[in-house]
Amino acid sequence: MLFSYKKLKITFSILIKKIIKDDIFALSSQLAYSLLLSFFPFLIFLITIVGYSNIKVTDIMNNIKTFIPYEVYGLVHKTVTEVMNKKNGGLLSLSLILTIWSASSGFNAVIKGLNKAYNEKECRNIIVSQIVSIIFTLILVVIIMVTIFLLVFGESTGHILAKLVGLNNLFYMFWYFIRYIIIVSIMICVFSLLYIYAPCKKHRLKEVLPGGIFSAVGWILTSLCFSFYINNFSNYSRLYGSLGAVIILMLWLLISSFIIILGGEINSVI
Repeated sequence: MLFSYKKLKITFSILIKKIIKDDIFALSSQLAYSLLLSFFPFLIFLITIVGYSNIKVTDIMNNIKTFIPYEVYGLVHKTVTEVMNKKNGGLLSLSLILTIWSASSGFNAVIKGLNKAYNEKECRNIIVSQIVSIIFTLILVVIIMVTIFLLVFGESTGHILAKLVGLNNLFYMFWYFIRYIIIVSIMICVFSLLYIYAPCKKHRLKEVLPGGIFSAVGWILTSLCFSFYINNFSNYSRLYGSLGAVIILMLWLLISSFIIILGGEINSVI
């Protein structure tokens, strides 16, 4: 027990020194800026794809509201409404390709940040790096759609499974919690895949799992806490007016960026 505590203390000390050495606060700021530029292209891409599925845009917006402050929700809702009102077939042609390309630029910044965390230099050419970014963008869209499906249709799915298997209402109660466990597990898998394939050097699953768990759980908790704080205690809208929503969005992306890079730093130290 003493050895474990001593080892944990040493590991934590090394992590703090590495955070300062790699200056991940500056890296997080750079990543947040890139994510801000790619946020709305990604949102347009997601909404366009959702338009060709059975998932309603209103369901997406209702679930987004849980994790982001009201001001940011208003900004996102306005953008989504404009996209849906002006939706046309052109978005699935050249403009959609350009949207994917713009949305994937955020992952290029993630790659740079994780390479820095692992003390590696990018060994892939620009085309390969861009392909990796686009693949992760597409994966993220699929994951978001699956997550929303579980949140929106999870209740009815539980009833259907209960009837097919012949189980009682106790199964439905378990299913209510299981679907949230599935969502968290999916997020852990996504972050783990990010830490495996995004850096120049490929890593094994057991090497990246601690950072994947930390990033998934940490992102959910900090997003909920940040949203609660902004909605109840902050006065950004009074101070900055209409720019308050953009500033809050930037802060949220900064926190998310810090957690993503910190997860890579944790894997590197371990």
